[in-house]
Amino acid sequence: MPLIRKRRAPVEEASEDEGTPVSEARTQQQSRLESPGSEADDYADGDQEGEVSSGSVEQLAKKLVRLALACEYARASIKRQDINTKVLGTRSKLFKPVFDEAQLQLKYVFGMEMTELPGREKVTIQQKRAAQKSESTSKSSNSWVLTSTLPAKYRDPAIITPPRVPTAATESAYIGLYTFITSIIYLAGGSLPEAKLDRYLKRTNADQSTPVDKTDKLLARMVREGYIVKVKERNDGEETVDYVVGPRGKVEVGEDGVAGLVRSVYGENAAEDLEKRIERSLGLGERRAAGPTAGASTQNGTKRGAGRQRRQPAEDGQQVEEDDSDEEEEE
Repeated sequence: MPLIRKRRAPVEEASEDEGTPVSEARTQQQSRLESPGSEADDYADGDQEGEVSSGSVEQLAKKLVRLALACEYARASIKRQDINTKVLGTRSKLFKPVFDEAQLQLKYVFGMEMTELPGREKVTIQQKRAAQKSESTSKSSNSWVLTSTLPAKYRDPAIITPPRVPTAATESAYIGLYTFITSIIYLAGGSLPEAKLDRYLKRTNADQSTPVDKTDKLLARMVREGYIVKVKERNDGEETVDYVVGPRGKVEVGEDGVAGLVRSVYGENAAEDLEKRIERSLGLGERRAAGPTAGASTQNGTKRGAGRQRRQPAEDGQQVEEDDSDEEEEE
């Protein structure tokens, strides 16, 4: 009777280091090679000194660039909390090198950069009191938006066209509307009562509807995206509603944009004192006369806020927190 040899079942060799099968060890090794950010984990999470892999920083910077472009597409601010959560993860200590590398990629590839948004101004009495009592002196809003770095000669509508989503015509109308509303708030001294805004919109036949949407929905969108801020305040039992320029409106439009809009409206036959009237309406002359002491204002003439405030006990025993709750409720 012939002998039948049984084939031995293949036994997976164990890796020397972890005692796992070779196939699994190879898979883990391949995954480590495919994730360039793993080399920086030990440095980011610990206190030990070491060199951060340039490859890991570049890969994280690319993720930050994608996040910035996605936020800009939705007209949402780029928040540091989102960067830590969606880009850095456990490597939050790499924020500065990753942010700087992302700025370079945005500038040399897309012609843009992340510009920090100014803090919201303290408008109501409650906000001003909370700011005075607060011990926080942080001047950073930890929020950014994308702005163009192209030279002025290239910032032409024929070169930089409006977004095509949903349509170029709708986006053009929206850009014109928020520029117009932001400009009249600037020219009114930085704050415009709701009744006056309604009158201005009625003069332009935009008090009920616009090419973009109904007027009330349009204003709510501008508030949500930060172009304007709706401020409610109750004095002597009466509620007043005012509009001020929001952080995004200060960055995207600013006083330079307001001046450019006014010059375009008046055209070539404008009065000789048009520039002086623009400066007077925007308060530029007063700030120049104030000199360096007015250095708290930004390049577009707006003051930066004090950032997130700590809670402090108020005089009546209640807690006061500067969190723009009125505006957030409207959003």
